[in-house]
Amino acid sequence: MPPPHRLPLASPWHHAGADLYRLQALDRSMLGAPSLYLAASDGVAWQNPQGPIDLRADDWLGSGTLRNSFYVEPWARLTAVRELALVIDAQGSLRVRVMCASLGKPAQVLRETRLETAERGRLVLPIGAIDALPQNSRLFWHVDAIDGARLHEAAWCTRTRPSESTRLAVLMRTFGRTLDLRQQLMRLADAAAGDAFLGAALASMDFWVLDASPRAQGLWRDAADHGLNLRVLSGPNLGGGGNASHLIHHFLAACDAAPDEAPDEVLILDDDGVVSMESMARYLLGCTLRTRQHITSLPILMKSRPAQVWEDGGFWGRLNFHEHGEFGRRRNLSPHLLKHGLSLEGFEHLDAFSPLNHCEYATFIFFGLPTAVLRRVGLPAAFFLRGDDIEYSLRAQAAGVEVITNPNLAAWHEPGHSYGQEYMAILHAVLINLTHSESDAADLSRWFEQRLAEHGAIGDLDGITLYLRVIDALLDTDGPLLTPTFQTHYLAALPACAATPMATLPEADRQRLERDAATNGLLIRPFLYPGYQADAGRHRAVVLVNPGAGTYRELTPGDPPQRLALMQRYLASLQRLTAEFSGLQAHWRARLAASGQAPFWAEVAARHANATHALYQGSFAPREAPTAPETPLRPTAALPPAVPIRELRQRLERELSQLSRLRQAEAAAPASARAQRAASSRHAAWHGRWSAWWQALWTTPTRQRPRPASTQALPPDFDPAQYLALNADVARTGIDAAVHYAQFGRREGRRYRL
Repeated sequence: MPPPHRLPLASPWHHAGADLYRLQALDRSMLGAPSLYLAASDGVAWQNPQGPIDLRADDWLGSGTLRNSFYVEPWARLTAVRELALVIDAQGSLRVRVMCASLGKPAQVLRETRLETAERGRLVLPIGAIDALPQNSRLFWHVDAIDGARLHEAAWCTRTRPSESTRLAVLMRTFGRTLDLRQQLMRLADAAAGDAFLGAALASMDFWVLDASPRAQGLWRDAADHGLNLRVLSGPNLGGGGNASHLIHHFLAACDAAPDEAPDEVLILDDDGVVSMESMARYLLGCTLRTRQHITSLPILMKSRPAQVWEDGGFWGRLNFHEHGEFGRRRNLSPHLLKHGLSLEGFEHLDAFSPLNHCEYATFIFFGLPTAVLRRVGLPAAFFLRGDDIEYSLRAQAAGVEVITNPNLAAWHEPGHSYGQEYMAILHAVLINLTHSESDAADLSRWFEQRLAEHGAIGDLDGITLYLRVIDALLDTDGPLLTPTFQTHYLAALPACAATPMATLPEADRQRLERDAATNGLLIRPFLYPGYQADAGRHRAVVLVNPGAGTYRELTPGDPPQRLALMQRYLASLQRLTAEFSGLQAHWRARLAASGQAPFWAEVAARHANATHALYQGSFAPREAPTAPETPLRPTAALPPAVPIRELRQRLERELSQLSRLRQAEAAAPASARAQRAASSRHAAWHGRWSAWWQALWTTPTRQRPRPASTQALPPDFDPAQYLALNADVARTGIDAAVHYAQFGRREGRRYRL
């Protein structure tokens, strides 16, 4: 197998006396929305992740998308990369442009060249020093096929040699989602099959899995089929957070037992998240070249809406994101998700990811850090689920560790919420704020008073009971919460939260229900945070919906004495929480701090030693390529049929250039000289014919649709005729030249005149 980080086009391969090492290549994994990967002209088929991309004459292909743009800041500021080059592995006749875009500025052409070869070859475009590029920039390439062409690979490379000794431990835990987790492992192995670079990257990763599912042993009998460096453990269900720390404890114990083989980096992955092998390889390369310690995460997109961002990191409870907020350390009990809801269906929001994104917390869906930082910060707190990643991020920042998201990576995950998850989210939010916030008893009391007012106004006794359980848990200082038997608290509390009945409601029925609500006298509100509804009593019924789960429930009229008794209990517990706030804060601070340390989890592991077993341990086995070897570098099939487009375009460009010079000379000449030349037109009849044709081209009115307002910002030297002549694919569509350039051409870096 070639060296893990050598560009796998040939071995050895040199350029200008030095090796080039791959940083980012094409991601064609097709996870999520296809529009996130490549942009292409109609008819270009690029979805095959293994094969080359064929381009007909006048076809074009561009990498200016979320998954294949090269965001400069993470590489420039967090790694040792200092020089860049773009390597195109192709054959045929094509033009390549390297484009640079930055926030609030149009794209500009950095490099442009042509490739003319019937044999497969490599084109190297040096970009130069990475710190000489504009700040907050995004690079991408644009390929125009002059005649038939075939693109085999495109990779951003550097002369900086990565550390080949870096190893990455990938930690995953699951309960009831073994098949989802194994499907992710299979996707990674399939993507690396036949790709020397991705195979070498996968060989540098050690996968650790803790499966707390019932009958886990039977689910891993064929674990060797993955062909990975894989170790599988089974154990008790301590929740997502508890299972993570239980797994980390065993991982660190193995590192202590064999320090020479211990991985340098750790990556925590969720069991039902989706991430491509190319993202994993890019992250590994970032680890091998890192120059400072930090925590890395990535943009999270939704599985159900694969082009919509759920979060790009976040800030915990910061009041400055709200109207009349402040920048102090007081916090509320909810996160602020960065770029939440941002749509990436088009290209207009891509540059929002260009600045290096410092955030306050990152999610355990994808959470990477050096092993040394993991040891210094400690293990995740003893939270069953929800908030463990927030608490750990805040603790890391208090220790001086940055939290950053990398837009060169991406993952897909589906959010969800329920009464049980809300119980854990709010309980853990209060515990986090007791340590990481300066909010006082009055702030906490106001928050719980608001919940009582909102759910009480609509008669939602289950909603009131949910938050009463949170308050009672905070008052129970003798309970198992945040102790080595912490899971018993949740195993007792969560079934009660799940007892609230919610019926399934198909999406079409939900939309109809909301549409006809006024006619039917219904008040429809979200099942959590319904807002204060002063006129709820005027409606025939109140219906609470959980859109994420597709469920609903209709509130039944409550018994007034029962409602008042519940509210009295709620206020009595809240009054006690406020009165005992200082003592409770000291108690929970101490417990939270202890639950994130190694001795705590050593005790947890000792308690569950008999229930924790090693199910499998195997080594990486390279999988054979699904196609024939790439060498010798010759096409395996005929190129797309060639047409004389190149000759026609060259001829047209020469004629347009000559006409442009004549037109400029004519406009600059004095009036007397123009009159004299007109009198001698017999000696220059050919010029007269061309001049008349040229003048008619520009003066004859044409019936065109009115241009939208966006075309008013065209460059002053924009030439519609030359734009259509230079971009035949645009001319074939019949779209107005100015409209196309304003909406698409500027972004794609198209030329509009000679």
